[in-house]
Amino acid sequence: MGEERPSPEQLLARIHAENERIQKKERGKLKIFLGFAAGTGKTYAMLQAAQDLLRHKVDVAAGYVEPHARPDTSAMMKGLETIPFLMVEYKGIRIREFDLDAALKRRPRVLLVDELAHTNAPGCRHQKRYQDIEELLEHGINVYTTVNIQHLESLNDIVESITGIEVKERIPDRIFDSADQVKLVDIEAEELIERMRDGKIYQEIQAQRALQNFFTRDKLVALREIALRRMADRVNYLAEEERKTMGTGEFSSGEHVLTCVSPSPTNAKVIRTAARLAYAFHAEFTALYVENRNLRNMDEKTKKRRDENLRLARTLGAKVATVYGEDVARQIAEYAKIENATKLVIGRTNHRLFLGQKKGTLADGINQYAPNLDVYIIPDLKNREKCGSYKPGRASVTKVTKSIGKLSREDFLIMAVLMAVCTSAGFLMRKLGLTESNIIMIYLLGVMATAAMTEGYICSVFASLSSVLLFNYFFTRPRFSLRAYGHSYPITFVMMLLVGFFSSYMMTKIQRQSQENAKRAYRTEILLTNSRKLRRAYTMEAVSNEIAAQIQKLLNLTVIVYLKKDDRIQRPQIYLRKGIHEAQRDELALDYTAKTEQAVAAWVFGNGHRAGCTTHTLPGAKAIYLPVMGGENVTAVVGIVLEEKREIDVFEYDIIMAMLDEAALVLERV
Repeated sequence: MGEERPSPEQLLARIHAENERIQKKERGKLKIFLGFAAGTGKTYAMLQAAQDLLRHKVDVAAGYVEPHARPDTSAMMKGLETIPFLMVEYKGIRIREFDLDAALKRRPRVLLVDELAHTNAPGCRHQKRYQDIEELLEHGINVYTTVNIQHLESLNDIVESITGIEVKERIPDRIFDSADQVKLVDIEAEELIERMRDGKIYQEIQAQRALQNFFTRDKLVALREIALRRMADRVNYLAEEERKTMGTGEFSSGEHVLTCVSPSPTNAKVIRTAARLAYAFHAEFTALYVENRNLRNMDEKTKKRRDENLRLARTLGAKVATVYGEDVARQIAEYAKIENATKLVIGRTNHRLFLGQKKGTLADGINQYAPNLDVYIIPDLKNREKCGSYKPGRASVTKVTKSIGKLSREDFLIMAVLMAVCTSAGFLMRKLGLTESNIIMIYLLGVMATAAMTEGYICSVFASLSSVLLFNYFFTRPRFSLRAYGHSYPITFVMMLLVGFFSSYMMTKIQRQSQENAKRAYRTEILLTNSRKLRRAYTMEAVSNEIAAQIQKLLNLTVIVYLKKDDRIQRPQIYLRKGIHEAQRDELALDYTAKTEQAVAAWVFGNGHRAGCTTHTLPGAKAIYLPVMGGENVTAVVGIVLEEKREIDVFEYDIIMAMLDEAALVLERV
């Protein structure tokens, strides 16, 4: 028999892999010198490699090397060209930083840039040094750099559990995994401790403090083991990818890891665990955010924590998806079925009811709806005090308090009028000789009407209580008192109250579901309208007008569109938001299209990544600039002025990105 023909999926994977290889040839090469702690000799090994290149007449320059006041390291700098530092003023102090523009202008064949995980001072183009290095690579410059294992994002919680220290400076795992070479600079833990005692790493006072805290043998051995395992995982991963490319391995592991994003302070640990699981299984990785009414009404601090978790998921390579609904377990289970997820990673919930019995957990609900899904529950081993702001009980009290505070006079007035109408109808029925059961039905109807016509649960609860009290006061003997002589009345009151609560709950749930359906319909309508109008656009200016109109319909913010024609960036087209006074329009138009803003747009054109306000690249800009990508080329850049410096909501951002993807196809056609 002949050799088995590859499937369409295998052919596509090979084409994709070949395209990536072509792109890598055009990009610079990245070599990382990895250590498991400070003082292992990463910088020394990098400089040693640079000296070897110099001896072979390779053009090498040092963009930024931190000598750490170590004589051996300083001696290795001899004969090596050094690009001058960029001096940045910050809080009255001049700080040395890597000069990215000078390095791009010098353009050596190999550039040394120490401390990959470093956070740049405010005023630099990028917030993180790894972003500087990515830009260097995109311009075809080869880079040597250094990093410690504890700076990898997915390992942050493991390192913290070992050392008791939260590492603030972190890099995405994709930087490490996509490097062309990673060299582990290894050393025995005892030898590293000896070097510390001899003063070869830190000064005496700092060294003594380190030996008592971070540099203990058990911690160093654990970190070394993590570094060795991560290197082994990387080798296995690259070998598996190579087998897939050559057609000798499976093109899909069949695994799809799903995790959930929430505002919980411990959610970051869950996301990192899911990322490590997806990496180990070579699986597709998705982070799901289930939005409901409570989450939409959360405070700014909680929203910020949620957005940080969403960013973390994207950083770790997850595809982020958003669904809407009040039943979180059902939404997760349904999404898992549709997307063929095989493993779900969630955090442990700890909800309790009266007398200490446990409420059905999220995992229980998911198991009910998707019994074939593997569910991994990640325990929270952190100090509970650290997460005290997110305790379920406290959150519930806060939520009720806020709900009462947000109640409008109109809602209370509606409830009062409905209860008055029900009472009047009750008197009329009594006069007509109808039984008390009919009057009870009238009050239940009033409770349901209150739930349908007001916001939230509070008015519905008050209506249920009021209906029982009003019925007792006006229609039971003795009348005009809250006492009742009939033996059956207490049971009647309890049943009436329970039915009222249940009716109001169901009506409120239906009301919320209709709001969620309206939101989904609104998203679909915007995207369909955008698609229909863009199909009718036959000029670049018409496409620009439609993009701006749809974004302003969604956000009512000022939009700036930069188009590219014949490889030249055209003059910006500015669409000021509604509500700006006529006298301010010209001044604001000049301000929003100043040279500094145009420079940010030009950078986005050149690099194909978003930049500006609320991003990690040129965050001092007044707008966030998003690329409109046509294949590998940027055909336009859309700026959205964020006057309050607040990030665009996840729901709205997803809609905008979908609109820009559609616009990219139309611009290519035009």
